[in-house]
Amino acid sequence: TNRIEILNPGGLYGDVNAQNFPNASDYRNVVIAEALKIMGYVNRFNYGVRRAIDELNKNGNGQPDFDLTLGTKFKVSIPINTKW
Repeated sequence: TNRIEILNPGGLYGDVNAQNFPNASDYRNVVIAEALKIMGYVNRFNYGVRRAIDELNKNGNGQPDFDLTLGTKFKVSIPINTKW
């Protein structure tokens, strides 16, 4: 195996589409999103995917491949760093 694959149910939402992902954000439930931020479970909105990409690149894994064509879900394929 040369990669890890993650399937995310739900797909992209609202104003987010293949052209502006991962730089845009939208939330299915704004009230819950804001509550999670106030309670400290979220430190910043619209940061996680870009941070994960940066960390994968720093670790030597390379760029993840986001398949956004699946409609009600999307798939991420992450190359495994074989230098370890």
